[in-house]
Amino acid sequence: MCTIDVIGVSGDRVLSEEARGLLAQAEVVAGGRRLLEAVELPSGAQTVVLGANAVEAVAGLPENKRVVVLASGDPLYCGIGGTLTRVLPTRELRFHPAPTAFQELFARLKMPWDGTSLFTVHGKTTLPWRAILRAPRCAIYCDNVRTAQALATELIQRHPMCASRPAACGCDLGTPEEFVFRGTLEEISQQERASRSLSMLVLLPGDASLEPSLPLGLPDETYRHEHNMITHPETRSVVLSKLRCGSGVLWDLGAASGSVGLEAAGLSSTLEVYAIERKEERFAQLQENLAQEGLPRVHAFLGDFSEVAETLPAPDRIFLGGGSRGMLEWAFERLRPGGRMVVTAVLAETVAQLCTTLQEHRTELLTLQVSRVANGLFKAENPITIAVFVKEKQG
Repeated sequence: MCTIDVIGVSGDRVLSEEARGLLAQAEVVAGGRRLLEAVELPSGAQTVVLGANAVEAVAGLPENKRVVVLASGDPLYCGIGGTLTRVLPTRELRFHPAPTAFQELFARLKMPWDGTSLFTVHGKTTLPWRAILRAPRCAIYCDNVRTAQALATELIQRHPMCASRPAACGCDLGTPEEFVFRGTLEEISQQERASRSLSMLVLLPGDASLEPSLPLGLPDETYRHEHNMITHPETRSVVLSKLRCGSGVLWDLGAASGSVGLEAAGLSSTLEVYAIERKEERFAQLQENLAQEGLPRVHAFLGDFSEVAETLPAPDRIFLGGGSRGMLEWAFERLRPGGRMVVTAVLAETVAQLCTTLQEHRTELLTLQVSRVANGLFKAENPITIAVFVKEKQG
């Protein structure tokens, strides 16, 4: 079985002597059409174009021939390298990286890039705009839909205060058509030359007061909801503190607007959230809120908890906005050892269930009372009872 050499190509940069030697000996050369046209291909070599069918094309690479795969920049960052390791786990792979696009752009800007957060919107429908705008310095790999110009425009639409944020963009780096511009997000949104498909957007440090707020206890109007069916900001903040979310899996049962699960995912980028709602109208609002927040690790499901949950990974955390004794026990049983379940209740009957169910696993039981000023007087809202249950680790 022959080794597959994966060679990074950076713009019109000349390949290293080693890379040229490997390419000259190749019997099969695979890569995107642009990369295949950018190098001198060996005479008689078979070419494989990696496009929309990249997975199938990679799976079909011959085992008994010398294969070279061309990649853009570093093959192992948002490149074909990840696909190769996943689709061909038994093949011997050798990687020969070139400078990545963000390294090239920072070199043009004459700026150090240590500490830069990296994002990509390649083929993604969601946009984690809060995380992007809260990063002190970040670089975003764009695509032919969300170009640097389009992305700058969308970020401003999401959070208008960021229009004056210092930024830069780079298009077609390392080619004769290279375009690099430094200004503000608003200026980039008006640059037609920043609308090319091979583009990158960089956000530079600016006024921290222009950043979007931390996604914790956001106002109710942030989320689509009906008939006040939402966990209010103060309760949401306490619930999230009791869940103590990190990485792992959170089930948001009876999610309604999804505000708890969405804020949990916004606070922990490695948390997978599964939000389940059984009512169609509320589920539609949940989907709208998910699209608005642009969090790729939140997954929404319509249906009955017991049916949907059978298809989901076991949770490390569960949030349940009320429920009967049987529901509490059912949910707790599915919790992983060491996991935590937080339940809220308003109705007296549900509060009574919290007081008498799973008592040996309950670590906290508290009431949260919020009063707001109306016409010069404090008006008390319904008290919220919060219970915390912890499943002990085995052994």
